[in-house]
Amino acid sequence: MYFVFSCLGLLGGLLCCCGDILFDLKGPGNQKLGTSKNIDSNWSKMADWRFGLSILLALVGDALVCLGFYSLGMQIASARPLLGYLTLGFGYFGSFAGILIHSLCCLQALIYKGAMQRGTLEIADDILEKIYKQVAVPFFAGYISLLAPTVTVIIAILTGALDVPKICLLLNPLVFLIFGLSCRKLNPVKFQDLPGIIMPSLGLGMFGLIGMLNAL
Repeated sequence: MYFVFSCLGLLGGLLCCCGDILFDLKGPGNQKLGTSKNIDSNWSKMADWRFGLSILLALVGDALVCLGFYSLGMQIASARPLLGYLTLGFGYFGSFAGILIHSLCCLQALIYKGAMQRGTLEIADDILEKIYKQVAVPFFAGYISLLAPTVTVIIAILTGALDVPKICLLLNPLVFLIFGLSCRKLNPVKFQDLPGIIMPSLGLGMFGLIGMLNAL
């Protein structure tokens, strides 16, 4: 069962990657607009269905990621109960927060498109700034909770609670995020979208891969 749940966790991460591409693959010429630079000018060129499908993929993907966290957390708990349950708890909370964050980001794009059809950038910016200020704390808590399992899994690998190769220490959202950001810094034009936009979700899927390796 743990192996199957871990496979589903990996699949969930890949589905989240697809959702990230639908939302975040904006193409050339995109500009960051607004007071907090949280508006993308190319949202106006993107079809509405992309955002709806992106939310759906994130919903299904994060649900499957939760199964991966259950598998990994219980496997760790068999050797170190506290560490395993922390992995499970933070993983669940982070996955639910991920759905919230992704959905709100997609809704921001739809709100911007609607506001720009009947108003100005100033109106769109005012609306989105109000939303951004209200969700900033949940956003921050969600990102932190998604990084917490990275720490617990690293400890589990180093202490032998997970019997996997040490190279698996690199299979986590933080390392993948750093890689994506590094690519964007090296060549902002070539790497403005990929691979950076899918790296955190791909890193979440790697927890499923680690669970698969440990269950073998």
